[in-house]
Amino acid sequence: MKTKTYANHLSKFLLCLIAALSLCAVFALAGCSSGGDSSADTSATTEAAESTDAAATDDGSYTLVEEGKLTVVASIDFPPFENLVDGQPEGFEVDLMTAIAEQMGLEVNYLPTMKFDALVPAIAAGGTADVSAAGITITPDREAEVDFTDPIMDSNQCIVVKKGSDIAGSADLSGKIIGGQSGTTGIDWAKENAPDAEIKTFDEYTAVLAALQSGQVEAVVMDKPVADYYILNAYQDCEVVEAIPTGEQYGIAVSKDNPNLTAAINEALQELKDNGTYEEIQMKWFGTTD
Repeated sequence: MKTKTYANHLSKFLLCLIAALSLCAVFALAGCSSGGDSSADTSATTEAAESTDAAATDDGSYTLVEEGKLTVVASIDFPPFENLVDGQPEGFEVDLMTAIAEQMGLEVNYLPTMKFDALVPAIAAGGTADVSAAGITITPDREAEVDFTDPIMDSNQCIVVKKGSDIAGSADLSGKIIGGQSGTTGIDWAKENAPDAEIKTFDEYTAVLAALQSGQVEAVVMDKPVADYYILNAYQDCEVVEAIPTGEQYGIAVSKDNPNLTAAINEALQELKDNGTYEEIQMKWFGTTD
């Protein structure tokens, strides 16, 4: 009896063991199948997302901070490109941005003035404005942060001094005090070409030129079109002693997350050039189309 009972127990144990092993095998196969399907599903989801992103890019749509408006931020102290007159912005770029917005079926909206060196970071961060147009030179460093439209204006730098100064050009800047607007290519040029000069920066060009008049700085490096305008209209005791052919080009800064807006602005800009509106604006503010 004992032998038979033991055999019965052993048989039952082996049957249970086989059943348990079979069940584990089923779960293992199910697990492998689930993993494979999950991978396939993830791949399909990724491909679908990429397809959706491509469609969003291809359909030409873009985002705006405020629906129906092209919101612009600028340092509005850069005549004749932009300046505040009776509390309202006016200038070449203001007229150009207004025309571009109209060409796109939008209304232009200028935000309160902002420091120049904060403009590109503001566009890169997003949420504040759609674009910035403020005599912003297209440079590799700035292109790393934002996208730029096609160039809207060529420009060079120049050296401005008070009349009667012993500074006759860039060769005389050694050891001098040079002023400029913070964040500008004029300051970059001064640092590179007059390394032993003292550099003083200011938030606005009016402050830079006031410092020149008062003797706080001995020379100013700035964009030549702006220097010509200021000297003609307000600072007749100053003069340009050297034009610096830097071959710069201004562009409109747009977020890298909004490439279709850049494309739409480029299309509108080309239309304005083709229909003569761009030349009309240029003649209004510079008296020439050269």
